[in-house]
Amino acid sequence: MHQSFKREVEISGKRKCCPAAQTSCTRLLSGSETDLMTELKFTLPSPMSTMVAHTGLLLCSLLLIVSATEKNEFTITCQTSTDCVLPCRFQSDGKGARIMWYKKKAVVSCTRYGNTSFVVGHNSPADKYRGRTGLFADQVLEGNATLVLKNVTPHDEGRYFCITMTAPRTDESGIIALVIEGPVREVDVEFSEKVVTCAAEGIYPAPTLTWSTDPPTDVQLLKSKTNTHKNKLGIYDIQSSLKLTTNIRGHTYICSVANDVNNKTVFLKHEDSVVAPGYGRVTIFCSLPYTALQSYNLTWMFGRSEAIALMRVVDENSQVEIQDQWRHYVAGNVSFLDGLQLQSLTPEHKGNYKCVVSTPEKTYITWTDVTIIEEPIQYTYIFIIIGLLILLCLSYVVFGCKIRRLNRVREESTEAIMNLRTKEENDIWGTNVADAANATGAADTAHAENAKEGDE
Repeated sequence: MHQSFKREVEISGKRKCCPAAQTSCTRLLSGSETDLMTELKFTLPSPMSTMVAHTGLLLCSLLLIVSATEKNEFTITCQTSTDCVLPCRFQSDGKGARIMWYKKKAVVSCTRYGNTSFVVGHNSPADKYRGRTGLFADQVLEGNATLVLKNVTPHDEGRYFCITMTAPRTDESGIIALVIEGPVREVDVEFSEKVVTCAAEGIYPAPTLTWSTDPPTDVQLLKSKTNTHKNKLGIYDIQSSLKLTTNIRGHTYICSVANDVNNKTVFLKHEDSVVAPGYGRVTIFCSLPYTALQSYNLTWMFGRSEAIALMRVVDENSQVEIQDQWRHYVAGNVSFLDGLQLQSLTPEHKGNYKCVVSTPEKTYITWTDVTIIEEPIQYTYIFIIIGLLILLCLSYVVFGCKIRRLNRVREESTEAIMNLRTKEENDIWGTNVADAANATGAADTAHAENAKEGDE
């Protein structure tokens, strides 16, 4: 604020601000405005005191308006969810200062530094600013009253000004018009068999979303449904679903999201599915327009959000980073022209792979579905082992049969031999018995003959 309280200000070209009005305005800014009417009534003679008091208030308001309009107004632009800096400088005596920031009539910040015994009263900031403001405390007594407004939202848009008070003077800054922007930062596009979905979040002011295809498609065939949501902070989210018809399958789908700040366009190309042999190699390529890109970011992804490799290209100089969990599966060099070469894939790697090429205004997404043949080498090993076990079992059975047959033949041979021996023994025994019987018979005959001769 200019030195309106130390010099006389011309009002309507003729009248000048009286000393009582000057004192009243100073007291108003120092926080004792509740006692202003009483003070004016006692400093001026009755019965004109009441009328002059009201005149003093009006004159004080005029002084504030005049001082504000005499200062330059400038604009500061900040993005949503960031910390915004509102500059303010003043002449400091290095002893003490009271710093007050306003947005229209609302108190944004009220702080004191050093010796402020000259200040009476205190104004508290509005609830929505509590805990969101700060000053550079070590620089205030050097004349820096710059305000830091934290985590700004669209509700913070408006006109701000700073009032600084020191023992010898009171100053007011020019008007700062704060503009809040929420640019379109990211646009997410997802693909399913029948629907393509496009979404963006954290945008201000309100965005618009449009669909198109390459090659171009009749607008009547682009059946989409778009929803826009504004949250309590005044920030917008937008989402749209495009229903796929047979007439636009195989096209490149283009989704554009824009507002007054910027625009972002995403190109989605769905390539033919790729069949990969288990533990073999497969190469996945990117589909981009013919225009050469000098600088861009390329990200290979698996599923919705799992990064495989990242490549940053600046003026044809590239830097590649492969994620640790994918180092075993990435073969060869990662590049735009050579694509992504993968090896040793298992059935768990079946799914969609995306090549995402990003520039400041455009994003190109190539979507490829990869199918893994579920006949990996370990299954072959299992089959070989099973075959060997079956062969071993068959060999055991055959060999067992042969052994049993040999045993049977051996037993039969042994039995035949035993039978033969038994027969021979029986024959020998029979012969001996017969001989013995014959001998016994002969002896009996001889004995009978001898007895007969004796009787005679």
